[in-house]
Amino acid sequence: MSSLDATATSISRTLDPDLIPGYRLEKLVGAGGMGEVHKATQLSLGRTVAVKLLSQQLAQDESFVARFQKEAAALATLHHPHIVSIVDKGSTPTTYYLVMEFVDGPSLRERMRQPPEDPFEHLRIMMQICRAIEYAHNRGVIHRDLKPENILFDMQGGDLPKVTDFGLASFLEDSSTRFALTSTHVAMGTLSYMAPEQRVDAKNADGRADIFALGLIFYEMLVGELPAGHYDPPSRRKPGVDPKLDGIIDRCLKQQPEERYPNVTALIRDIEPLIPHYTTIAPAKLSRVQRAKRVAGRVVRTCLQVVATVMVIASVGILGVAWMRSGEKRVERTPGAALTADLGLPAASSLAGRLMTVEGETRRVTLGEGPDKPSVLVSGRPLSLEDRTIVFPSVVGQSRVGLMRVDVRSMRGSRARFSARVDAREPEPTLANRLRSFKHGEAPDPEVALLLLGSTGRYVALVYSGAGAPLRLEWNLGEKRGIMLGEDSPDGPVQLSLEVDDEGVLVASVGTKEDQRPMGEPLHLGTDWQSRRFGDEPVPALGCIEGRCQAENFTYQVWPAPKQSTTAQLTPPPQVSRPPQVSRPAAAPAKRAPPKSSSSKGKRSK
Repeated sequence: MSSLDATATSISRTLDPDLIPGYRLEKLVGAGGMGEVHKATQLSLGRTVAVKLLSQQLAQDESFVARFQKEAAALATLHHPHIVSIVDKGSTPTTYYLVMEFVDGPSLRERMRQPPEDPFEHLRIMMQICRAIEYAHNRGVIHRDLKPENILFDMQGGDLPKVTDFGLASFLEDSSTRFALTSTHVAMGTLSYMAPEQRVDAKNADGRADIFALGLIFYEMLVGELPAGHYDPPSRRKPGVDPKLDGIIDRCLKQQPEERYPNVTALIRDIEPLIPHYTTIAPAKLSRVQRAKRVAGRVVRTCLQVVATVMVIASVGILGVAWMRSGEKRVERTPGAALTADLGLPAASSLAGRLMTVEGETRRVTLGEGPDKPSVLVSGRPLSLEDRTIVFPSVVGQSRVGLMRVDVRSMRGSRARFSARVDAREPEPTLANRLRSFKHGEAPDPEVALLLLGSTGRYVALVYSGAGAPLRLEWNLGEKRGIMLGEDSPDGPVQLSLEVDDEGVLVASVGTKEDQRPMGEPLHLGTDWQSRRFGDEPVPALGCIEGRCQAENFTYQVWPAPKQSTTAQLTPPPQVSRPPQVSRPAAAPAKRAPPKSSSSKGKRSK
């Protein structure tokens, strides 16, 4: 056991409930190497929080106080759905305290004692933990004490795992005395989950030490015990485990850091393809009413198919020959892949709209209403403008996939926002549609998507598939690709938006400004996201698969990279609205607002 594990705390179990100003201590819920954690009530808001207290004995030791303060500093820089957030910190005449959100759920240690109902549950949990550690590493923080006890499940928040206890975290790039608290040749952390280099020299252990701990946790989740010595691969210990996981875990557990994954992003890239229909939440069970609706829907569709059969037999001749020659095929690819496939030569057109240009470069384009005529390229299905609404009408033909992309270039910038109010509806129950259903089976649900398109094959797509279907974020950006499912969609039309901030963090949201909320986790693209991820300045596009698709208030805007200035007073650029759940910890320095052209004076992005 390490020196930290052996350190005892001596906080009294009969503490004064009003020991911490503004908080009422309720009960002791846990103890660790640096102090004890109490469930408490924040009196000003009446909410439940967790208060960590440093013992009176350790409060007299400057090094322990520094480590305690360091945990607060580490947590304060991290804002992520899978990391426990900090609320407050302070001190009393007798001790120091740290206030965190209270996670009312079991630890991963407790969860591992029960076999999961879903065979992919372990992969889903591991992916979410990796996302949290990837985010922390990108913020320059390594955990150093990852273990099942430090991962809690937020039951009220959707059974999401959350990483806590950053008390041993070390900042990767900060060499100041404020955070340089580890000493050379001193082991820190929990011995059973330490990387070999961390046991010898904790100060110089980097993020690959966390990758070693992730490998140990993953192995223990799959097998039920930690690997020791020359261990057997998980697939040999537990029937049903995907043999592909053997190589992933083996690479995490290499003795030499340089033989492991270079970063958590590379580890995620290998795990993600093994999870079918990856989502951040556990699959929900259907209620009796939902099951009854599905059965009724199948009965109705069967009846329609029988009717269609009779009509086909009655029609004979020309209809049968024409139908057999149509060669129509159902779309079996993901929406993003179907919309970015070869849809034939695009047709150039123009729609009513507005263009805002600054210094010869386009900054905002709006379609549907306005004196300008932005150019668009339409592929696959025909497109029309109906009373300021962009519409892909229902069609009967070979192509049921349509794509409209705005033909405006040189929209370079560090921030961007793309939004529209969209809807997708089933096609009209015409005779031709019923005959097509009879030939090819049940038609896929209609889908409408907002896309940012880069060079060939690179895209991000936010897809709406109708009421009750989950929102879907799909991306293919070279080596970075994946799919994320969000909450079930309301009945359309719905407001969708894609926003990228100055740090290259993309957030997909649903709802208007009053109730806007992110549909899932943020996607980290990097500050050079336009050239590095998309290969070229991305352009906005609208896609449609099946049925009737429409979009209103179609708007895309970019803000240029801020220019550095030595003047004393600068005006910050207009801020892109972002959901409150994805707030960034560090305030951006003051920047000059982008100039406005005379044609767009007084107008701002929605």
